[in-house]
Amino acid sequence: MATYQLRPLSFGELLDGALVLLRRHFGLVLSIAVVCEGIPTAMDVYIDLTGGASLNSGLSLLDRLLTLVGSVLVTGATVRVVSEAYLGRSPLFGDAMGFAGSRFGAILGANIMSGILTFLATLALVIPGIVVACGYSVAAEAAALESGSSSEALRRSWELTKGFRWKALGLGVVSIGLILVVYVGAGVLGGILGGVMGGLDMVLAVLGACVSLLIYPVISCVFTVFYYDLRVRKEGFDLEMLSRQLGLAT
Repeated sequence: MATYQLRPLSFGELLDGALVLLRRHFGLVLSIAVVCEGIPTAMDVYIDLTGGASLNSGLSLLDRLLTLVGSVLVTGATVRVVSEAYLGRSPLFGDAMGFAGSRFGAILGANIMSGILTFLATLALVIPGIVVACGYSVAAEAAALESGSSSEALRRSWELTKGFRWKALGLGVVSIGLILVVYVGAGVLGGILGGVMGGLDMVLAVLGACVSLLIYPVISCVFTVFYYDLRVRKEGFDLEMLSRQLGLAT
């Protein structure tokens, strides 16, 4: 997907396109992740090295809240970066963050509502929980890119993913698998560095924190490309429609 064409993509093309996009805009995406998740990530390291959440309950709660806020901002900003790339524009940090801020409430609401519904479905049985999670896999993207309420974003996601929920599951599994591979690599590197320099716990905590910064950008990028793929397949979505949706000139 060298030119980021809006066309139906196979499973492999979808993943490859998302990874190519991340590589080409890695500096921008990493900057977004550091600004939005840097403080809670540093807090994670501190908590891990000072006895864990049980000994830092107040700080741990603040950490979780900041992580939630940061993840929503990263999602919104990454959606903007992907969308700009599709239009052949150069994504800018300020534009991406401004867009994320303007859609913060909608994305947060969609994430919370989809999380609650997935949890309730999982309580009934694991398989329904997976189905619901896949059905709402592009709810955040719909909330970011389409006007409407959080509940409308969930409805749109459920509608778009009909017939493609196994694909959503596969994308989620592969995305998490790629992140886990990086985690394992960071753990091996941390073990080597810790053996040479000492302070293994510190090295592993810092490397793990660095890898965790990539979790939300990777997942958001993959599922933003998936969202556009679904709209192309079901609605004939094109660049002109995307440009109007973002309020930009074609």
